[in-house]
Amino acid sequence: MPRALIVEDEPLLRAELRDQLQLLWPSLQIAGEAGDGIAALALITEQQPDIVFLDIQMPGLNGLEVAQHLPARCQVVFVTAYAEYALSAFDAGAVDYLVKPLATARLLQMIRRLQARGVAAAPPPAAVWQQVFAPPSYLKWIKASAGNTLRLLLVSEIDFFQSEGKYTRVASAGGASLIRLSLKELLEQLDPAQFVQIHRSSIVNLHAIERIDKDGTAMYIRLKGGHGSLSVSEAFARQFRQM
Repeated sequence: MPRALIVEDEPLLRAELRDQLQLLWPSLQIAGEAGDGIAALALITEQQPDIVFLDIQMPGLNGLEVAQHLPARCQVVFVTAYAEYALSAFDAGAVDYLVKPLATARLLQMIRRLQARGVAAAPPPAAVWQQVFAPPSYLKWIKASAGNTLRLLLVSEIDFFQSEGKYTRVASAGGASLIRLSLKELLEQLDPAQFVQIHRSSIVNLHAIERIDKDGTAMYIRLKGGHGSLSVSEAFARQFRQM
């Protein structure tokens, strides 16, 4: 069972890395943690780890300085918010270099790299691989009510969604209907490449936009087919300013 140390001066980031490693690499033993370079050296001498996950910017000794004092058999993975240190990190003998925020797919790649270097690594649970690499599944159809009629709508053909009290209005070429899903629930299920929120009460289908009009600081989306316009609030206007 490989043993590792985590050296990171920010407690929340240290905990995040520990939790992700425990999920993705169940057989890895986290033998200890340190929050600065001086404490890290003492812990490394005491624990003799196989791997050290080492932050670069730390009080006392920085990560590059700590790496110079590691046993030859110890593998080093630098974890930092600063990509510009990459060359120096590899010069210091790093097997890998992770840039915060940490992506799950990148951590899995790092595990495979360590395994190739001879550090025993049991594969992560199959569910983890499926979660990371399986294509996302977005909402394709939706059931909406129009009076006493229940309509089955293809989501890609919906122009926009708009909050109306306890309901959400669904607008398409076939007219308006209502669903009970909130905008927040919809956003979690809609393809972000096609649907974007433009107001706290509105989500629009990008394929339904004919043009964007500006009137002073106000911004409006004109829909294709003469289906009206929607107001874009200041909080969501940035995504359209370059269009």
